[in-house]
Amino acid sequence: MAYRLIVSRAAYITIDKIVDFNNTRNQSNKYSRKFLLSLFKQFRVIQKFPFIGIQTDHENTYLLIWNSFYIYYLINDGLIQILSVHHQKENVR
Repeated sequence: MAYRLIVSRAAYITIDKIVDFNNTRNQSNKYSRKFLLSLFKQFRVIQKFPFIGIQTDHENTYLLIWNSFYIYYLINDGLIQILSVHHQKENVR
């Protein structure tokens, strides 16, 4: 089954925060560009292999651990929704 993938507004907000943090810390956007290219490559992997992640306690919700980041996503009716992306050191519930 071919899954359609969408990235939620909340996920875009967390991605923007990661990019802003890295740009400020590194005084350059070079790392952020690499991060984004690699992140969207992971999104394509999830789209191709949707059950690659670890199932969470929430129904149809999975966690993919990638580098130092957690990618949470929901699979529902042929659709994969990226819920959030967080650095492992963040205190996120």
